[in-house]
Amino acid sequence: MKNRIEYREQDSELEVIIKALKDEKKQKMLLLWIVLFSICGVLIFTQFFGNYDQSSKIFFAVYMAFWLFFEFKVIYAYRWRNKGRELIVINQNELILVKEIGKRGITQKFNLNEINDLGKFKNDDNPFLKAMYSSYWNINKYTLSFFSNHLLIPFAIDLSEKESEKLLKKIKGFIDKVK
Repeated sequence: MKNRIEYREQDSELEVIIKALKDEKKQKMLLLWIVLFSICGVLIFTQFFGNYDQSSKIFFAVYMAFWLFFEFKVIYAYRWRNKGRELIVINQNELILVKEIGKRGITQKFNLNEINDLGKFKNDDNPFLKAMYSSYWNINKYTLSFFSNHLLIPFAIDLSEKESEKLLKKIKGFIDKVK
């Protein structure tokens, strides 16, 4: 997906919009998975009200808890891939990160003076975790990060090496300019 990143720069503000990575084939597969997984969950849920012993009902309840968790994660991923975007706004005082789907989102604000170690996000080198993090239904393949008040703040989801380097250079240059 080309042209996912849009830059808008004024004298005292830089705005970066990163559209979510979307692959039409994978979206269709994800939708099929959601439908089939939902049917399975409904079938198991109906069994909870059947005439079963206590241990079977506990099994159904535990299964439903896991089912709900994964159902939520995959529906979120599907929605993110369709309408998600990251908004990064930097002005003279703060860096604002917004992760939104449609018109709803989560906003984080950070004082520029409290930002340290802005650079590439370093993830675990464990091959299993790397494979899990890079799967299409996971929305946590961050490419950049910084520390603020001793907390690691990752951002810039699903960018290529080249895109993340360009974005990092642009952000660092703008911060140096406004400070």
